[in-house]
Amino acid sequence: MRLCDILHGMKPAAATQQPITLLQLSDSHLSEDPQARYRGQPADANLAGLRPAIGRLAPDLIVLSGDVSEDASPASYWRMGGFVRDLAPRIAWIPGNHDARATMAEIFDELGFDGGPIVTIGGWQIVLLDSAWPDRPEGELDRERLAPIDQMDARAPAVVFVHHQPVPVGSPWIDRYPLVEPERLWKRLAGKPVKAVAFGHVHQVFESEHQGVACLSAPSTAANSVREAPRFTPGGQGPSARWFRLWPHGRWESGVL
Repeated sequence: MRLCDILHGMKPAAATQQPITLLQLSDSHLSEDPQARYRGQPADANLAGLRPAIGRLAPDLIVLSGDVSEDASPASYWRMGGFVRDLAPRIAWIPGNHDARATMAEIFDELGFDGGPIVTIGGWQIVLLDSAWPDRPEGELDRERLAPIDQMDARAPAVVFVHHQPVPVGSPWIDRYPLVEPERLWKRLAGKPVKAVAFGHVHQVFESEHQGVACLSAPSTAANSVREAPRFTPGGQGPSARWFRLWPHGRWESGVL
């Protein structure tokens, strides 16, 4: 039994209904130099170490949910692109506060990756919201960046992806840099068929619920912290990612890879 089953008490789908598998990769913090370290960890090597598990998962869609790069270098985006493009038939992305959206878009568009704002797959809507602003560690969704929510199909279930956490995660070091004025997001989501809001940024596993919507973080592929720490504190959570299985008609489950 996974998170969504616990939260919503849904029964297993019929055997004839096949789910799609989505993988969320976040906070890889690759640099121009592939040997560079992030918080003492080899970011490229840690990402590469996930390849066998990703291969076994066989995702239909990978979502890169921000901070792909530590230094916004073209080389870092090309390396990420080379890593994921043979691991799933479809790749989608949003930037984080360490990224440069224009650089990402130029490279990822050339690779055929999807910047949204809405990706449809398996009867689901994957909504990609950009909360990152230049030279700001915190995130914000203004009216323009919330507009994709109004484009959603009211009949199809959805997962919303945003880089910054829309609820506190209880770790002071990263809750200093949240999604500011998150009530804008929650107000726009009211009445929408959103099952979960998925985010990165926090470098830890977090699972909660707000206004009937699951709030889930993807841990970092590079370096993770213990929860509820006043400052970033390396813990036992190694390089990780979050997966989703999405069945037709709204059943879903999620876990950590």
